[in-house]
Amino acid sequence: MTLSEALQGVSVVKMFQTMYGKMVVTHDVKISGVQYDSRRVQRENLFVALRGSGSDGHDYLQAAIAAGAKVLVMEDDAAVPDPLCMHHGVVKVVVSDSRRALARIAANYHGRPADSLTVIGVTGTNGKTTTTYLLKQMLEAAPEVRAGLIGTVEVVIGDERRPATHTTPESLELHGLFAEMKRKGCTHVVMEVSSHALHQRRVYGVPFAAAVFTNLTQDHLDYHRTMEEYFEAKRSLFTSLAPSAVAVTNADSPDGLRITGGCAAPVRTYGVDSAADVKAENVSIAVSGSSLRIGGTDIRTPLVGRFNIYNFLGAYAAVTALGIPVSPGTCARLEPAPGRFQQFHAPAGWTAIVDYAHTPDALENCLQTVHDVLPAQRTNRIITVFGAGGDRDRTKRPVMGRIAAAMSDIVVVTSDNPRTEDPAAIIGDILGGIADRTAVTAEPDRATAIRTALAQARSGDVVLIAGKGHEDYQVLGTQKVHFSDREQVMTYISAQA
Repeated sequence: MTLSEALQGVSVVKMFQTMYGKMVVTHDVKISGVQYDSRRVQRENLFVALRGSGSDGHDYLQAAIAAGAKVLVMEDDAAVPDPLCMHHGVVKVVVSDSRRALARIAANYHGRPADSLTVIGVTGTNGKTTTTYLLKQMLEAAPEVRAGLIGTVEVVIGDERRPATHTTPESLELHGLFAEMKRKGCTHVVMEVSSHALHQRRVYGVPFAAAVFTNLTQDHLDYHRTMEEYFEAKRSLFTSLAPSAVAVTNADSPDGLRITGGCAAPVRTYGVDSAADVKAENVSIAVSGSSLRIGGTDIRTPLVGRFNIYNFLGAYAAVTALGIPVSPGTCARLEPAPGRFQQFHAPAGWTAIVDYAHTPDALENCLQTVHDVLPAQRTNRIITVFGAGGDRDRTKRPVMGRIAAAMSDIVVVTSDNPRTEDPAAIIGDILGGIADRTAVTAEPDRATAIRTALAQARSGDVVLIAGKGHEDYQVLGTQKVHFSDREQVMTYISAQA
């Protein structure tokens, strides 16, 4: 690929190459690849310097040169001396926004594969993962559709499944996935779009055919600082939509209509309580699933919980907006995402539920669902095990503690992914939201905490283990070690059988 082909659509402030001591403008330089990590640079690569929260790619421009980079893309013209570029025959490209530049370059380098795919993005605090799994299943009920999936749990391309490293990959990897999906016969892509990805321009230029908004509640304030900044990051997905796309939003969410402000695409709403284009009526929720009516059609789904009704509606509204019908038979066969309200039934008669809920709203929704499916005059107890992530938003910790204590009979507070924070300090923040700690236990070791909770369970009880869901690791300090809530539960049940 030539440099001019790679830079198509990129806003270039200045570009030059020095040859024999003279400055010349060049477009026909050949590049062998694109990188934004200097440690991966190979000969003749184009390297893009990105500014991050922990490091700045401009500090590694000389390392990229030493590794054989042919083209350097940067925001700061002074980050690398011109004489050094001259000495190595390196092309220096100065841009106003390196992240936007990388997104364009990545798309160009991979042949703009997203232009040939129907891409559906899902954003929101909670529900993104389940909604994307439902979208994929609804889409693939149509015989002509093959849908790839990109999200928090995994990347799915045909029959191949890979663990995810990010909810939304960096733009270079993202367009590489698009290219692979196109090559392997995918017609559609469903993907989670995180607020971090939107703020960092990872999906800049992606031609979304549809965007779905689930909800907005407190999370990621360690990164976005305020809820309004968090909201604006989410809204940018909708303001980027073309008029030919469709915006699908939750009419029952306080931010549902506001988030589509300034959106050029037509808006389609879904909801339960508010007037909506796709409205659920006659909603009934049981431990075995849910039933509802949409536009006179009765639907039964194995999904449990009011929050899953919204996930279902968002997916249903998006798929039907794209002209693909969704039959009651398809709805009856839907499967939830891994680690989302995943139930394990013990021979002793109690049930354990593993869920990814790691925000106040998600935890409350999970516990409310447990209350909804238990008998009204219950003697069953609800036992909740949860923690909070380290090096993340501290303000949500006492809120989650208050919710867990108010909606549970027994609470075991433990570690989630403490990262570099002291687990005891995180637990202390959570306990700060709990006034009456009579039925509250603190146990930093998550495996011990889970066993402690399960050992207390009696027939009819429900043990909710929240926070990690599908994850098969725990981050302790800077190390990632194997750990799975689901494995802990299955091992315990097997030992009791």
